[in-house]
Amino acid sequence: MKTDLLIIGGDGDLALRKLYPSLYYLELNNCMPADTRIFGMARTGQTREEFHNKIYTWLKKSVGDALFSEEKWQSFASKIWFAQGDATKEDDLANAKNEYFDNDNHLVIYLAIPPMIFGKVCGSVDKCGLNKPTTRLVVEKPLGDSRESFLAINDELARTFSEEQIFRIDHYLGKESVQNLLALRFANDIFEPLWNSRYIDHIQITVTETVGVGNRWAFYDQTGATRDMVQNHLLQVLCLMAMEPPACLNAESVRAEKLKVLNALRLIPASEVQDLTVRGQYSSGYVDGVEVPGYTGETSDKYEVDPNSQTETYVAIKAEIQNWRWSGVPIYLRTGKRLNKRHSEIVIQFKQSNHQIFEKDHSEHRANQLIIQLQPDAGVSLRMMHKIPGLDAGIPVEDGVLNFSFDENGKVSHDAYSRLFFDVLRNDQTLFVSAAEVEAAWRWVDQIFAGWKETSMSVQEYPAGSRGPALAEELLERDGRKWLNEGFELWCELES
Repeated sequence: MKTDLLIIGGDGDLALRKLYPSLYYLELNNCMPADTRIFGMARTGQTREEFHNKIYTWLKKSVGDALFSEEKWQSFASKIWFAQGDATKEDDLANAKNEYFDNDNHLVIYLAIPPMIFGKVCGSVDKCGLNKPTTRLVVEKPLGDSRESFLAINDELARTFSEEQIFRIDHYLGKESVQNLLALRFANDIFEPLWNSRYIDHIQITVTETVGVGNRWAFYDQTGATRDMVQNHLLQVLCLMAMEPPACLNAESVRAEKLKVLNALRLIPASEVQDLTVRGQYSSGYVDGVEVPGYTGETSDKYEVDPNSQTETYVAIKAEIQNWRWSGVPIYLRTGKRLNKRHSEIVIQFKQSNHQIFEKDHSEHRANQLIIQLQPDAGVSLRMMHKIPGLDAGIPVEDGVLNFSFDENGKVSHDAYSRLFFDVLRNDQTLFVSAAEVEAAWRWVDQIFAGWKETSMSVQEYPAGSRGPALAEELLERDGRKWLNEGFELWCELES
């Protein structure tokens, strides 16, 4: 069946920076159905040629010379149209329907607009007759800033669309390295007997960035690291890492198992929030040798910075999943901006035997670790002890790593959004988040915010370019553990 894609907010920042480049990747990989038509809808008046020129400029900048092809661009551009109109107005959508969509084609509507107007747009879509049983709706985060606000937004969507029609994007789920979590866990039987509290000491999930908030200050100050990263990206990664084997790899089975993990997360009461969480905010410092301002020292002509802001740009949390498999295993989450490196990884640290027969032959016996690198390079390392070659007395051992890279040639020919767009076109919701998952994630995060408010817990400053607040190190040190801060450097050393 032919499919039309309508991007509302079609000449906005998200559409130009992310959506059109991702769709171009589908064209580049011959994954775009030949009869697909793409429509960008915006209130600004422009011709189709002007619209193409705008996309062309952003596209070349985004995909780079190595992947840009004039031939592929011409094929891609022939599928792109511009529809002028205000999608909150029924008449404007009716005009677009009569001109472009008065047919039996399947329709995908992508809301690249603020959630505050989702309801008005959905109402107009329904009234003008664009919502048919085959219509699919794609929505972007942030889906609210709390469980209550999410439910309000979701109720607006549900008045017009069924749950089966709604695709909630979390672009982390489109990353090859994140999808590889499913393959690593369920296509390799050697891990399953060890994947539980009997053999695993603790788990670390880290997502760090070197960039600051930049021109997103006004948005970020209302959001913070917890809402921006933990509530969606980190918790979704946690679900894929911790969930039970699904009956099969379809949307219903995978979502059901992820939801069980979210519902099993132990709520953190206010009495424990200062012991189990750390809030940080970057101050001025140096990143890659360049001096950068602190969070409250950022400047722009577009917004006014609050010098007294207590918004967290870093958060670390000690979590626990209270179920048969994971009860008693600490799960440490951390994410932050303006840190010393950009990387995302999962560290599975296994328990050590109390009896060490090699104790006299090495200075430090390290626990075995499975390190799943998500970005910037994707792969898996298994940290293990091995004998030092030579004729020394006894059997001296040292720390070593077995390394496997997911990137065969380092050439990226698609991105996370490409995979998710491809799945929308195929009507596959497996890598999209259900309403129940979003609600459960907000329920857990809301409890943390309530605890911070009740205890008046302030942010701890950390210098830009550092590893984050000192209290984040103490979070693990109190348990006799430490962050694997050297994991990224170790990976780079092995790759070189």
